[in-house]
Amino acid sequence: MAVKVKDILNRMQVGLMMCLCHTVSALPYWVQYYVIQEILYFVFRYVVRYRRRLIMRQLSDSFPEWDDARVRRTCNAYYRTLAETVVNTVTLADMDDLERARRVTFCGAADVGENIAGRNVVVLTSHYGFWEYYSFAALWLCRAHRLMVAYHPLKARAWDDFYMKLRKIDCVNPVSSKKFMRYFMHHRDGIDGNNLVIGLISDQNSPPRGECHWYRFLNHDSLFFDGGEHLALKFGLPVYYLELDRVKRGYYRCSYKMIYDGREQVEPHEITERYVRNLERTIVRRPELWLWSHNRWKFRREPVAETAAE
Repeated sequence: MAVKVKDILNRMQVGLMMCLCHTVSALPYWVQYYVIQEILYFVFRYVVRYRRRLIMRQLSDSFPEWDDARVRRTCNAYYRTLAETVVNTVTLADMDDLERARRVTFCGAADVGENIAGRNVVVLTSHYGFWEYYSFAALWLCRAHRLMVAYHPLKARAWDDFYMKLRKIDCVNPVSSKKFMRYFMHHRDGIDGNNLVIGLISDQNSPPRGECHWYRFLNHDSLFFDGGEHLALKFGLPVYYLELDRVKRGYYRCSYKMIYDGREQVEPHEITERYVRNLERTIVRRPELWLWSHNRWKFRREPVAETAAE
């Protein structure tokens, strides 16, 4: 009985959230992005001052050459990105393929499609801009491929169900991170005759484990998930870095850059290193578009003990 009540409450919560999304989605563009977004920006910046200390500290540590005024300006610009992220998320509810294709342009997608014909491929992305739009690549690449994306299920079931509804796109298979490798091994020969595009958001804050490799990134020793590199080396898969840039509110442009062709002999960690360097250049160009309100460097590298001279 208790389980049924929880299921009913869960469905009610999801239904209410989707109702709100449908209502906002029905509003004109200028109301969504120049009224609602501006209200959210005001709330984030002036009312709740959302994680301002964390954002300011991470910006200051990442860009020590900046003065305080530039750090504040970038922090405030990030709040506008955060407000837009909320609007973008809500408006996913009623977005069809035609609108998705209008919102994001994937430059060079035809050339990439030719290069990966008959092959699985790894595409590495990040929490930059509105990262949910990365999945729209399915509209450009999935005539002969199926997009397989890793995600971390949310602890609150209602929110997890809500996001799954928003993310539902034909030719896209969301797979829990814990089941990702097993799912890939089971489907590595394709799904319904289609090869796989393996989409991985790789700038997650990976916890230290075993002999983990640290990368120098934005003036910090940093950890990155390297599952894409392991897949590429084990199965000879090409790897692309997918860069996102904002054209205007709610509209983006993506471009592909091959960082591994699936055949080159590389040193361990080299593929992830190339991803890190590309991501760093992207962030330095427009830092306000990266997700600064997450604690990016909660794991610290232990200092190496010096060996006493004999």
